[in-house]
Amino acid sequence: MGNSTEVLAKRHDPNYIQLSGDVQKELGLQFKAACTLKQLSIGLGLEEAIEMWLKAQQAPSSSKNSKKGDE
Repeated sequence: MGNSTEVLAKRHDPNYIQLSGDVQKELGLQFKAACTLKQLSIGLGLEEAIEMWLKAQQAPSSSKNSKKGDE
């Protein structure tokens, strides 16, 4: 997983920004566990997840009309 030197380097790198948000506890724990199993830092795991989510938003789909947040 990412070490503290890598994190500090990214913090000062103008090509990176820090994001934060609240997620349900079970989802957060599952995400951390998955990152640990893949030996990924949380940051790299988030980058992968965000990239996949953004690609899914661009894909034409009939399910786009029923957004999860509207439930």
